[in-house]
Amino acid sequence: MGPVPRIHMHGDPHAVAKKASEKVREEINKKIDEALDAAIRILDAAKNRALAKLEKDISAILREAEEKVRAERAVREAELRVAELNARNEWIEKAVNEALRRLRSRVGDEAYTAFLEDMLKRAAETIRETATEAVVYPTKADRDLLEKLVGGASLPVKFTLAGEDIEGVGGFVVATPDGKMRLDYRLEAVLSDILEEAKAAAAKALFG
Repeated sequence: MGPVPRIHMHGDPHAVAKKASEKVREEINKKIDEALDAAIRILDAAKNRALAKLEKDISAILREAEEKVRAERAVREAELRVAELNARNEWIEKAVNEALRRLRSRVGDEAYTAFLEDMLKRAAETIRETATEAVVYPTKADRDLLEKLVGGASLPVKFTLAGEDIEGVGGFVVATPDGKMRLDYRLEAVLSDILEEAKAAAAKALFG
């Protein structure tokens, strides 16, 4: 084994060591700074992504809330419109029904009796083609009058007055025993065309 070569240093060894140490420190500091910059960039990117997601989530929640509010408002407005329409129709029906109730007093008992008698004759002429007898269901207001008319009328069909009343302002309903034929002679049905005009007039008078 040959002799170990000697390393010769030029200058002050302490100065050389100090300079080398400073260079290493600079390199380390540079690496640390680069690592910190990279970390900051990563954190910024993550923060921006998180903020973007948060903003997106908030926007979605706000849109959903707004849609729910709009939907609820639409439902409430629809309910109010339906309630208003029902109230108007109720008042119109009341006005027209009141007019029908006053019909008898306006035309007089004699004319009203003749009107019901004529309706009974029409019913008999229609029913005689399929049946020889039928049941008359009176409205409560006209039961007494119809009882007299049915008992004393000379008609081609035998009419029997039912024991129960039917709903209606006035008039009656006639039905064959087998239920195959049913004729509505209540005032609301007989005067239906006139009543539609009356309802339009009542709506205009009540609500403009």
